[in-house]
Amino acid sequence: MALFEKKTTVFQKKDKEAFEKAKSLLKEAGIKGIRSGAYENEPPVCGCGSKLDPRDFGSSGKIDRKIYYLEVPVSQEEQAIKVLRESSLHIIEQYPSKNFF
Repeated sequence: MALFEKKTTVFQKKDKEAFEKAKSLLKEAGIKGIRSGAYENEPPVCGCGSKLDPRDFGSSGKIDRKIYYLEVPVSQEEQAIKVLRESSLHIIEQYPSKNFF
């Protein structure tokens, strides 16, 4: 595996449980070089840098607004997509890119 191999996104969704399941499935399938993470696509509600969102103070607590993604090397893309499709988790929803801000 090359150190600077190009990666492609195979999973992108606002569902942490599906993200964790997809990540474990890819690891079990023996796919190496998985890059994973999360980002927020909403700008902060208020200015002044406080980043307090009034929607987080409801009865159910803080809302998870993160978008979770998994990236694999291009050389293993087909295998990763096959693994996720077999478990019906090949989901890429349309969101702004990670470099939105």
